[in-house]
Amino acid sequence: MIEEGYGHWHVDYYNEELDFYTTAAGFYNDRGTWEVFFEEYETEDLYKILGSNCNLDKDLGVLIFRASDYDDAQEKFLRWVEAVLIPYIKVNPDLKIKGT
Repeated sequence: MIEEGYGHWHVDYYNEELDFYTTAAGFYNDRGTWEVFFEEYETEDLYKILGSNCNLDKDLGVLIFRASDYDDAQEKFLRWVEAVLIPYIKVNPDLKIKGT
């Protein structure tokens, strides 16, 4: 398990059927939890996917959730991608390729 003092880590997702890969980065905070940020798309696309009230950090991306540890983050990221990102990409296939 990756915990305090590690700096940051990445959680990954790959969907073979869609030939789609994405990742997010987790950073340890002063509350003893990890903040997981998603920065795979342009700001305007993130707003389309998540809404204009999302918590966007100009350097790290959008805060998608907090997690207690790496395993918790990996599980939450998998659920987030399948519940939020994949449905959006299916109706907006150009977003499958980052930066379009």
